[in-house]
Amino acid sequence: MTDVRIDPHDDTAGDRLIRTLEAHGLTVRSGTDARTDTRMVTVDIAGGPEIWIADPTGHTDSPVDAHPGWVALYRPYADLSDEGETEVYRSEGASGFTRDTAALVVAVVQCAAARSLAAA
Repeated sequence: MTDVRIDPHDDTAGDRLIRTLEAHGLTVRSGTDARTDTRMVTVDIAGGPEIWIADPTGHTDSPVDAHPGWVALYRPYADLSDEGETEVYRSEGASGFTRDTAALVVAVVQCAAARSLAAA
């Protein structure tokens, strides 16, 4: 995994996650789910599905050195419906940001690839 750093003093966990996912060829954006006030990173998958990523508290703005873990949810209908939502990754951050994010990226890349193949 390529952990893309710019300035480790100013970066949030979400900032580095976005750059890392982009470095792995994924289309990524940040946003907020208005219904739950969850601030997340969204990975777009061909055909419309998404993977939503945030920490267990529903944020992405934690400092890297206080990383609380990640939760990633595959959403086949994006923000249109919770139907079919599947958790593809969950951690508590105990292994530290770099290892935890590497494991998350593997899970997200595999999920996105599998879903993209299914849509083809």
